[in-house]
Amino acid sequence: MPSFKSVETLGSQSLQDRIRLALEDDLRGGQLQPGMAISEQDLCARFSASRTPVREALLLLAAKGMVSILPRAGIYVRHLEARELMAMMEGLAELEGVLARLAANRINAEQQEQLTAALAQTAACAQAEDPITYEQANARLHEIIYQASGNAFIIEQTRQVRLRIAPYRGQLFEKPGRLARSLAEHERVVETMLRGDSEAAAEAMRDHISAGGRAFTDMILRAPPVSNPYGRTRSRKPRAAAANGSGAR
Repeated sequence: MPSFKSVETLGSQSLQDRIRLALEDDLRGGQLQPGMAISEQDLCARFSASRTPVREALLLLAAKGMVSILPRAGIYVRHLEARELMAMMEGLAELEGVLARLAANRINAEQQEQLTAALAQTAACAQAEDPITYEQANARLHEIIYQASGNAFIIEQTRQVRLRIAPYRGQLFEKPGRLARSLAEHERVVETMLRGDSEAAAEAMRDHISAGGRAFTDMILRAPPVSNPYGRTRSRKPRAAAANGSGAR
């Protein structure tokens, strides 16, 4: 029978995981933006937790490169340099290409139907020119391909890269014409996958992610330089509320 101390530890670990996963959702959803300050005290209040599980969750995110913990300065969503983002997009293109190749060989009939439906949903969102719902439909389409690949290890690596760049992706689909181009790229990926052409599917997926990477690069180079991404003040009040845990997704 576990001791009282071990039961307490297990409870803390469970809470730590819930805090970490919630913050990862905030990063994916755009509530936490690069350079934004994160308050331990506010997280304690949000999750009704002591500082220990909150700090452990933040340390795990720091180990993943998601947040920066600066001594005597605070905790911030990590701000990536342009070269880091471009390197990640290059790596993501290769990872997603491998998953597409595997999926083309392994996809079953049910997954084919799901993929076709997901493509139709991205088309509807693109026609409506709605970048928010398009991003959600886009994530669903890629997730179906991940599952069809059957390779849990590569899926996990791919998800980690996507999580690292998540705070920047919301701006990508706001670029004029990007939704239509992304949809055309998706159509090519799905067409090659459904006919079982694994190499063509891999190439189509790499081209798709690389096109997004080029759009990323253009967006970054056009953005004003950030001299101090870890300033103490929060630039926007709604974002501050989200970082403090009071904003809803």
